[in-house]
Amino acid sequence: MNLTKFFNLQRQLDEHILDEHPELKGQDNLDWKILALQVELGECANEWRGFKKWSNDQKPITALEEHLRCEYCRGKGEIYVGCICDKCEGKGEILNRIKNPLLEEYVDSLHFILSIGLELGYEDVTPVQIMKEENITDAFLSVMEAVVSIDISQHYHDYEILISRFIELGEMLGFTWEQIEQAYLQKNEVNHQRQESGY
Repeated sequence: MNLTKFFNLQRQLDEHILDEHPELKGQDNLDWKILALQVELGECANEWRGFKKWSNDQKPITALEEHLRCEYCRGKGEIYVGCICDKCEGKGEILNRIKNPLLEEYVDSLHFILSIGLELGYEDVTPVQIMKEENITDAFLSVMEAVVSIDISQHYHDYEILISRFIELGEMLGFTWEQIEQAYLQKNEVNHQRQESGY
C-alpha cells in the first residue's frame, strides 16, 4: 500500500486551504486538526452504529439515497407559474446517487490523518505490523488512543501506529483499498470545490 499519492493530494488541498485562509499560515495547526480528526472518527462510529447497544438498529449506514435540489427549476418544481419542470417532474429535487455515509466519514478521517502527518513532517510512512483487534469497537478505540498518543508525543512511530490502526479499522469495516482510494479522490475534489465557493 503506497500512501505517497494520498500525501501529495492532501498537500495540494492543505495548500489550497492555506491560500483561502492565510491566517493559518506560519502557525501550529496541529491542535485543531487533531480535534477535527476526533470529531470525524466519532461521526464514522455513528454511521457504523455497532456500539449503539440500546438500539434495535445497529446496522451500518452504507447506502443512502441522496436527493439534490433541481438546478433547472432551483428546487421550486415549476419553471414559472403553472409550468411543471420536466427535469425533476415538478418534485423540486433529483435523485442524484446512492452514497455510503460510513465510507464518506472514514475518508473524512483519512483527510485529517494525512494532514496531521504533513503538519508533523511525516509523509514517508509505511504501515507497521500491529496486533489485530478482536472487534470493530476495539478498533475504533485503538485508533482514538493512537490519536491521543500522536497529540502528546508527536513521534514518528506513534504516527505509524495511527496509520496502521486506521487501515485496520477500514479493513474491519469491510472497505477495500480501491473503495477508499475512489472515495478519497471524490471527497478531495469536493473539498477543493468548497474552498473555491467560500464554504
